[in-house]
Amino acid sequence: MLYVPANVPRFVEKSAAAGADAVVLDLEDSVPAAEKAAARDRLAASIAAAGAQGASVLVRVNRPLDQAVPDILAAARGGADGILLAKTLGPEHVVLAAELLRCAPRPMAIIPVIETAAALLKVEAVAAAHPSVAGLLIGGEDLATDLSADPEDEILVLAKRRMAIAAAAAGVFAYGTLGTVANYRDAEHVRRVAEAAKRSGFAGATCIHPSLVPVLRAAFSPTEAELGWARRVLAAAEAAAASGRGSLTVDGRMVDEPVVERARRVLAASGLVTEPSSD
Repeated sequence: MLYVPANVPRFVEKSAAAGADAVVLDLEDSVPAAEKAAARDRLAASIAAAGAQGASVLVRVNRPLDQAVPDILAAARGGADGILLAKTLGPEHVVLAAELLRCAPRPMAIIPVIETAAALLKVEAVAAAHPSVAGLLIGGEDLATDLSADPEDEILVLAKRRMAIAAAAAGVFAYGTLGTVANYRDAEHVRRVAEAAKRSGFAGATCIHPSLVPVLRAAFSPTEAELGWARRVLAAAEAAAASGRGSLTVDGRMVDEPVVERARRVLAASGLVTEPSSD
């Protein structure tokens, strides 16, 4: 997901060609207070421009209630695919946002952003608060400030891992990296912390510069080695089933049903197979 300040039309227009899966039109931190109303008024046109080449378009809304309500309504009426609910307070906050989104012409996703210690203690309830919740995200810099911690400290990684567990339990996506990406010029660091997040079950992450879109895409995509392993596992499982065997080994390691399911998911992440339904 690529963040774009919603008050800068040239950035909004360029974002459509950045190759991101989703463009996040930011009405919050990157927009000066004096320009927030104008950015909101242009939101419908900005949503159309950002999504012109097929990317989903989300809107990060402001936290103060007097700004949050018009932001959410503008996002809904402007045709956004969802919102990032900045500085989420708890599950009730999510439910109230979902009520406002009922005016949208189609269902919209909510991605609560956890940015305080108090909200982190409610993250499991936030993840399960409403069917509109599609994923979770931690605002690392804000949470670090609330904790009086360094953004690179292990306590932020601990918080993000807890969020990932809450997301998995609720059946939604976890987004983010296991480390700060404030220095967007250090692509190698971003790659490392993104790959660490992928190993922990995260589905993707956000960035503030188009140059990092391919870095994140590569980091969260299955590697050729992972795809080869997945193909070998599924082939071996098919052969075992055909011969009536319940146990098998691949690359010298025991394979059982959970491993087979992971192999299916690796291929599904590349669009090579469709994940089986849960029926």
